[in-house]
Amino acid sequence: MTCVAIVGATGHVGGALARRLLERGVTVRAIGRAADRLEPLVAGGAVACVGDAHDARFLASAFRGADGVFAMIPPAYDHPDPRADRRQVADALAAGTQVARVEHAVTLSSIGADQLSGTGPIAGLREFEERFNQVPGLNIVHLRPGYFYSNLLYNVRLIKSAGVNGGLIDPDVQMAMVDPSDIAAVAASLLAIPDFNDRRTQELRAPRTYSQREATAILGQAIGQPDLAYVQFGEADTRQALQGLGFSAVMVDLYVEMLQAFNKGIIRPRQPLSDETRAPTTLEQFARTAFAPAFAR
Repeated sequence: MTCVAIVGATGHVGGALARRLLERGVTVRAIGRAADRLEPLVAGGAVACVGDAHDARFLASAFRGADGVFAMIPPAYDHPDPRADRRQVADALAAGTQVARVEHAVTLSSIGADQLSGTGPIAGLREFEERFNQVPGLNIVHLRPGYFYSNLLYNVRLIKSAGVNGGLIDPDVQMAMVDPSDIAAVAASLLAIPDFNDRRTQELRAPRTYSQREATAILGQAIGQPDLAYVQFGEADTRQALQGLGFSAVMVDLYVEMLQAFNKGIIRPRQPLSDETRAPTTLEQFARTAFAPAFAR
């Protein structure tokens, strides 16, 4: 029976991946920082591995004997030096993989990781990829998904309180987006029977791109507000909003840089849309099945 270790098993992608693999009869080691958050997966048959992703020894123990590893860097929005934190986690993950002699890994990266700099936190994911590429004998697929649909859920409170959707991104910039469940589906297909024998990057995005203006209209239709408008906020207001969410000063700078990189077209797909890079879920489907219920709650 295949055994897969999943870092970030309580996240949007990791949780969906764990459930998919359990349904396929795969042994899942669910790795996370809090035992209580892993309990639903344990109830479904997963083995909980509670520990810190900065700890290479813990990770080596959690990875040992696994046929495959799903690796990602857990968010640390409040960290005073997020780039240094990401390097530390990347080093620990790669070292744990090497010590445990794992042969197959799928990493969660991002569209835009082809760029050396100017992309905010995404630049750290490029370093993450490069660090894993240094592990001898490891077969790797670096998944580079587009902007998560689930990020739109953070605007529920804004829509309810102000009656508009908004953000720093230009309303008419076309963006590659994707449903996290589709990322999990691709990762599950790779790890359920890990037989790939190469190192490659694979972008993943919805069948079409969306602007924030188009996305807002789709969300508005799903929640019964067809006239919902999108308002582009200034950088100062965006910084204040991020600070209010608990982001550190450096992370605020990185996020603003990332959002401006979307506006400038720096963060964009590089691989053509194909059977391999196309994710099936449309924003219209996400709006009906996920956004509208969340808004109602």
